[in-house]
Amino acid sequence: MSENIKKDIHHIHDKSYKDLYSKKEIAVDLFKSLVDKEWTKYLIPENLTLVNKSYITADYEELESDIVYKANLNNTEVYFYILLEFQSTVDYRMPLRLLFYMCEILREHAVNARHKKYDKNIKIPAVIPIVLYNGEEKWVVPKEFRKMIYNEELFGSNILNFTYDVFDISNDEKFNKENLVISKNVTSAIFLLDQKVDALEFLERIKVIALYFNSLSESEFKAIKNWIKNTVVKELADSAIKILEADKMEVELMVARNAFILEEMRDKAKEEGKSEGIKEGIKEGIKEGIKEGIKEVAIKLLDILDDETISEKTGLDIEKVKELRKLNS
Repeated sequence: MSENIKKDIHHIHDKSYKDLYSKKEIAVDLFKSLVDKEWTKYLIPENLTLVNKSYITADYEELESDIVYKANLNNTEVYFYILLEFQSTVDYRMPLRLLFYMCEILREHAVNARHKKYDKNIKIPAVIPIVLYNGEEKWVVPKEFRKMIYNEELFGSNILNFTYDVFDISNDEKFNKENLVISKNVTSAIFLLDQKVDALEFLERIKVIALYFNSLSESEFKAIKNWIKNTVVKELADSAIKILEADKMEVELMVARNAFILEEMRDKAKEEGKSEGIKEGIKEGIKEGIKEGIKEVAIKLLDILDDETISEKTGLDIEKVKELRKLNS
């Protein structure tokens, strides 16, 4: 990204996603858009319940924000566990951490269910782990838990295993701009805006959403605007929100006007950068000239003074003086 348009505060960005996907309608859109599994076909917001607690263990409290949904599908409870990962680095501990989170969910379920040892019909809910990742590096962590186990191939099916879905917003080709624009839903709108782009491209994407994402509901537009307000630097966020709220006839003109202002600001910054570069170049040149002058003086003193005295008189390091003597002997 050629310029930083996002607020550089991890917990704010993280909280913005938690707020966004705590809305049941938007969570359903995410699941249906991205998870190509049978269970997503039956999801409706009315069947979802947000579990209002964190399952993060103390060791990882600072690192993750989780959302847990409980859903009822055909009278069957299914837990949906979403890990929102918004750091620029890949976390190779993720399969192990997911295991801890899933065990914690099932442990609490078992405590509340009060299973009896003689009950032959004990069933537990499914836990579906999903990682939503927007870092710049590609996500290369194994998606199968067993890949973390030493010599896993020796043990066949006797070892614990599960797979998790990862949605790599910035690197997965299925989330490129063209595919996201075709989808025209709230999830694709957020992904479009969260990818690493400069301010001009960000405004272009705002324009596309304003003009062509016609099926978005008022509450979805409101959620997008809140997300922008919480994650994007204020000046750009204000411009983006005004464009989203404008009449469609005005959108093109507003984007063009903002783009012109951004170009002017960028050109000015470049010129200031060049000027600063010239100044720095002159400074460095003077420094180098002084250094060379001192070195020449030290060389002339080699025949008449010892190394310690030359070092003291010129300010050169004693090792540097010895090096000069060796080169000029």
